[in-house]
Amino acid sequence: MARKTQPLTDTEIKAAKPKDADYQLYDGNGLTLLIKSSGSKLWQFRYYRPLTKQRTKQSFGAYPAVSLSDARKLRAESRVLLAKDIDPQEHQKEQVRNSQEAKTNTFLLVAERWWNVKKASVTENYADDIWRSLERDVFPVIGDISVTEIKAHTLVKAVQPVQARGALETVRRLCKRINEVMIYAQNTGLIDAVPMTCTPLLKTTQCKYAFRTSAPRS
Repeated sequence: MARKTQPLTDTEIKAAKPKDADYQLYDGNGLTLLIKSSGSKLWQFRYYRPLTKQRTKQSFGAYPAVSLSDARKLRAESRVLLAKDIDPQEHQKEQVRNSQEAKTNTFLLVAERWWNVKKASVTENYADDIWRSLERDVFPVIGDISVTEIKAHTLVKAVQPVQARGALETVRRLCKRINEVMIYAQNTGLIDAVPMTCTPLLKTTQCKYAFRTSAPRS
């Protein structure tokens, strides 16, 4: 019969002193605290990778910055992932990648890449007008949002202040330009589909420009 591991206590952890060689304290269910000969105390979670079945370990940080309670919560989160055959470390790497992609694929940065393509096919003055309109009315509202997080209601929010001041023709132009940016995002593989409309809350029949999922005619 397997011996049951006695859970750690804060008192036990605080009392643990460095030795000539590194050693471990066990909390159970894969959670250990590595006591380094240097005196540092590092949380580790040991598990078997779902795909390869190889034993590995995941770092949870150092004690006391990561408390015993925090380490147990992290262990619980990793065990939930493992129950779904998801490798916690691969999941963590994917989250970092997604975060990095979100930072480089904000609406503002994607719009800038689109504009650099767009301006080659229009006059310099028109290109400048496009950018100024986005800079003035759109970027302050949704410029910092990743295109992957933008929904139809996000786009409505972007043009509502312009609608409120009665600039309906400007709303129409902005909808068209925002739409082109989102189509560019779709065509470059950043999003799967373009949000359908930015105009459901507009109170006029004079500006019924809906977002399309295909490139506009020239």
